[in-house]
Amino acid sequence: MKLFTDSDQKKRFMKTGLPVMVGIAWAPIIWILLIPLLTPLLFTLTGSSSVTQGLILLVVLFMTYLLLKLFGHLGTKFHSKNE
Repeated sequence: MKLFTDSDQKKRFMKTGLPVMVGIAWAPIIWILLIPLLTPLLFTLTGSSSVTQGLILLVVLFMTYLLLKLFGHLGTKFHSKNE
């Protein structure tokens, strides 16, 4: 079973689908790194664990977005040098 029928379809997937998969893979890692750093501070400020987790979720999504933009920028920078 061939996943992609032609090279154009494969390139379109690599441009759109691969960053989404990288974001899905990196979001839990960022979550694990931020939980011990931000939870004590946010819990003392808000007093609610559900609000704290919601705020950490927003920070994780924002950081994942920024990292994907950074990797995309660096990828086009290196890709254009090789051509």
